[in-house]
Amino acid sequence: MGTTENPTNEAPKPQPSTYVTTAEWIAKMKLTFGNAMLPEIFEIMKTVGYTEEKINEMISKLTHLEDLQQAQTKEYAEQYAETEKFDAKHAEIDAVFTKDRGLLKIFFKGIVHAQSILKLDEAKPKAFIAWQDMATNFYAQLEAAPELLSKSATIGITSESVTAQKQALKDLQVLKESQRKETAEAQAATDARDRAFDELYPLYSEYIQYAKVLLADNQTLEAIGVKVKAK
Repeated sequence: MGTTENPTNEAPKPQPSTYVTTAEWIAKMKLTFGNAMLPEIFEIMKTVGYTEEKINEMISKLTHLEDLQQAQTKEYAEQYAETEKFDAKHAEIDAVFTKDRGLLKIFFKGIVHAQSILKLDEAKPKAFIAWQDMATNFYAQLEAAPELLSKSATIGITSESVTAQKQALKDLQVLKESQRKETAEAQAATDARDRAFDELYPLYSEYIQYAKVLLADNQTLEAIGVKVKAK
């Protein structure tokens, strides 16, 4: 059984995305409601109940939605900033932790007690909480065992470097909490924005539907963001 081939030997063209962002919807609504009071539009739309008061109510809702959109953008920018700081600190600590573990795996090879309490015989976790637990335990155990720390100092893992890593892990936890806070605030801002959008969009959509009927083939539709097909 033969296969179907493209007779032109050309790859099919990708279809354009139909996704419209909230910011794009807001821009569409601003155009629509901004021109809704034009006499040639208003007088006709008023016949189906779109009074000046009703249009102003929709404009007020749009202004509220735009404010929430700006707040959401701000909150996500703050979340991204905190995430970048957290990721950079995490990578910095992990680089030292990975080096220290690598050195001690060699140095304490065959010493079961050291291998066990420092968890040198376990794979380094990828999940943050498990990684944090392992790193915290690693430096806490070294600090709590003067003999191990004294031996580790001979290959550059000193009391000072252990203390520095312990403090860095505490600082990282603070950054993590800040990141979680910003993430929660960004999500709350998104939820508020989405609720306002869900309230306004049906009103906007209905207005456009009425306009397409009442102003069918009328070039004034362009003024409220509806494309008119060329005849």
